[in-house]
Amino acid sequence: MTQSTKRFGIHSVATVSTLCILPTIAAAGTTESSDEIRAMVAEVMADTETRSSLLAANAGHDGHFHITNGDFRLQVEGQLQFRYTANFRDDDTVVNDDEFESGFTTNRTALAFSGNVFSDPGFIYRVSGNFDRTNGAFDLEDAYVGHAFDNGLIMIWGQLRMPVLWEDVVSEQNALAVDYSVMNAVFRQDRSQGIWLHYSTDDWRGWVGFSDGIRSENTDFNADATDWALTARGEFKFDGDWSQFDAFSSAPGSDFATKLGLATHWQGGPDNHPVFADATVGAFTADLMVEGDGWNLYGAGVALYTDPDGADDTTDYGFVAQGGWFIPDTDWELFGRYDVVIPDSDRAGDDAFNTITVGANHYIHGQAAKFSVDLQYFFDSTTDNDLAASIAGSSVGDRVSLLPSDEEGQFALRAQFQLLF
Repeated sequence: MTQSTKRFGIHSVATVSTLCILPTIAAAGTTESSDEIRAMVAEVMADTETRSSLLAANAGHDGHFHITNGDFRLQVEGQLQFRYTANFRDDDTVVNDDEFESGFTTNRTALAFSGNVFSDPGFIYRVSGNFDRTNGAFDLEDAYVGHAFDNGLIMIWGQLRMPVLWEDVVSEQNALAVDYSVMNAVFRQDRSQGIWLHYSTDDWRGWVGFSDGIRSENTDFNADATDWALTARGEFKFDGDWSQFDAFSSAPGSDFATKLGLATHWQGGPDNHPVFADATVGAFTADLMVEGDGWNLYGAGVALYTDPDGADDTTDYGFVAQGGWFIPDTDWELFGRYDVVIPDSDRAGDDAFNTITVGANHYIHGQAAKFSVDLQYFFDSTTDNDLAASIAGSSVGDRVSLLPSDEEGQFALRAQFQLLF
């Protein structure tokens, strides 16, 4: 049935319905004047015109459910990650006598709404949230609006992930392993509220931003925010397409792609900041992605400088290297990762914390339906590394399956199914 036929049908039904109503009104001895009756008819016809205009909208699924009508688009996204975790620690630990912890987790249940309005000029938007895996509360994540200019410049304001560590920028749905590395868990920037400028060309792109600083999402202007925070990131593409770097995996048949990223972040924190109280903080990072026909490589390093007021400054380091390879003529991808967290030598717990991860992904329908399994080995005790101790047993540590232990040699086995819609 054509759109014009549908509209004709709606108008016809409305007209017949109105004509049927008029004799009923007259027979009931109504006091409405003929002008009032004509007004009622006009109102009914106007309503049917509005309803018929909805038929001009294009609704469907092009990777995401969407409704599009001219310059307006609403896209609905969802993500489900269901995970089993088994953690093995030495039974001599004084932190927790349990040498084995296991169970199921709805690790991520997220919804997102995004799209554009007034495409010329274009405004983009995104609102997303995740149901907390411990209490079911719906937590706001992204909440931003952007304006795309004709010259390639985009201005964004709101709450989003800061573009510092690329592993933290890439969506959880496009991770290579079951979850991100311990290095990223320690140094992650997470989301912040601020204003950002993004510019992109065929060969390079960059971000600059003024924000509330590291891990300051969902805070008010006078609560736990920094006094100031500045971020800059630049990326240089030597081969491939920018979209290839949205995921760490590279499917068979993909073109060769390479990019180098450099970023820095500086902020000054007030007395009540939960992470960096009354301190000047500086972060430097570099990362390299190389992808090819069914294989991928990624490496990154970060240095975090912290200068608290009235205390000694510290510089902590982290490194991660990972890679994946598809078994020929299959949908199975094998991967491996090594990461290390190196505290400043002036810290009480200054031993390095090393982690190796190996595993496999089975892509049933690409990233949209994916089964992942991996095994992590944490070489060192968390009590001998101040940075690892700060996350072990926390909600962030639970995500990477790291529990407190004063003994070396902790294992974590994880299996996860992901569905995107």
